[in-house]
Amino acid sequence: MKNITMQRWLSLLLIVMLVVLAGCQPVNGVDLNKLIESSSSVKTSQGTQTITFDLIRNASVKPSEEQQKMLDLFGNVKLSITDMKQQDLTHLSVKGTFEYAKGKIPFQIVMSDQQYIIQVEGAKKPIVLHNSGGASMEQLQSTLSKEMQEQLKQLQKKAEQMAPTFVTYFGTKLPNPKTVSITDSKQTINNESLNLKQVHVEVKGDELLGLVKGFLTNLLADEKGMKELIGQLYDLVLPLAQQAMKESKAQNQENPMDEMIAPYLNNKTLAVEFAYTFLQTNLKKTLDNYDQSVQEALSSPAGSSLRELLSEKNYLKLDLYVDSDLIPRKSYMELLVNFPTTGEESVTGMKVTSTSEVWNINKPVTADTIDVSGGKLELESLNKPGKVLQALDSKSKLYELLKSDLHITKKEINMFMDDSEDIYADSVKPYNRNGVVMVPARFVVEQLDADVTWDAATQQVSIVDSINGTVIKLNIGSKQASVNGMIKPLEAEAELTNGSTFVPVRFIAENMGAVVSWDQELQMVTITRD
Repeated sequence: MKNITMQRWLSLLLIVMLVVLAGCQPVNGVDLNKLIESSSSVKTSQGTQTITFDLIRNASVKPSEEQQKMLDLFGNVKLSITDMKQQDLTHLSVKGTFEYAKGKIPFQIVMSDQQYIIQVEGAKKPIVLHNSGGASMEQLQSTLSKEMQEQLKQLQKKAEQMAPTFVTYFGTKLPNPKTVSITDSKQTINNESLNLKQVHVEVKGDELLGLVKGFLTNLLADEKGMKELIGQLYDLVLPLAQQAMKESKAQNQENPMDEMIAPYLNNKTLAVEFAYTFLQTNLKKTLDNYDQSVQEALSSPAGSSLRELLSEKNYLKLDLYVDSDLIPRKSYMELLVNFPTTGEESVTGMKVTSTSEVWNINKPVTADTIDVSGGKLELESLNKPGKVLQALDSKSKLYELLKSDLHITKKEINMFMDDSEDIYADSVKPYNRNGVVMVPARFVVEQLDADVTWDAATQQVSIVDSINGTVIKLNIGSKQASVNGMIKPLEAEAELTNGSTFVPVRFIAENMGAVVSWDQELQMVTITRD
């Protein structure tokens, strides 16, 4: 399945926000809804973008030592994309820097529909992160017939083509906010002076409930438009559904639901009327209860927090600069959110700003590449912090940021003792064996982000700690274990219980750089690691 690239996501997000906020009425002769169609026509481009995050501090509250450290480090963060090249819908390269209190960390990312290659200052080699979603789709398609695979391809292609139509439809149903204007503006983009239209929109928190109600009201009133939209969705999925039912019937695997669905697949008018009636009934019910539901929410225990979020203190400002073809060339966005507080919090809100420029639209653009001829580090995901750190120089700024500042490897595992008479009753709870606390090896090891394998032939458990590289090997029934090739004694031999290997907690934890503590009152074992 094709990925929507970063730049396309960012530009579409800004345009959708503008259409959603500006509503359906043209302003100064400019049809805002056509911005969606114009943006979807952009296949190649080059540009820059800067995003800043600022935390708003409470001057009257003294933060804790840990909070102060985080505020000093990340009170102001900036992501600067200095060169973004979109070669096509599935190939993109990005160069930029991440800036925080301790300095800047340069990075480069090359993306395709199969993988992401990341070169970041501090990495020993380029990091290759595989697109697991794409791989999963390929695996799924490999199990389908050629006809079904073809129908899926057509569905994906048509869905991408129709996406702007659906977004435009919903955008036209929103009422205009109080502040929206369009003026002429002369802007310089990539050293080129351009005459553009500046679309300016402002929305405050106290307008949101009214905008939502207006949106629902307009949806309910548009019977023709909604039925046309449902009809388009029907046409989109019909071929795939028909092929699936055809193959089920041929393989004598018909689902009881097929008989109920068949009349709708064979009669578009019936299907559209059924779907429309269902949506209309629920929309009307929602609108009839809207004011009461809002009042109940505002009067609930969480109502004060909701009122704070829906106050005029929170706002979104958006400026989008478009050319004569209504293609966005430059943007500025400012979002201010004040958090609901009790007055004792050290952070009361956050401000996000973003600026971007785009050029070379639909002109030949070649994405940059990253040289991996000198080797690469392949990761299946970023879910294992230890493996991520293993790819970095321990003296680099990025390593320090992740390990010491963000504590991505910090773990705390709490396990309550099995208090049943049968100590083998639960294979994931620790138990006391003659004064030695035994814990399930796989559960503990995987919680600490290490890898564990089991060799049934030798009855051996092998553990590899990705953070410090420690290799531990234990055999069932043996009171000895190997740690990095050195033989060490165990307080009690490892044993196999209900298919799980149990080992002494202190041995397994301390050899992985963790600390064990015991709460007598709660009968709880705690394993912590920084």
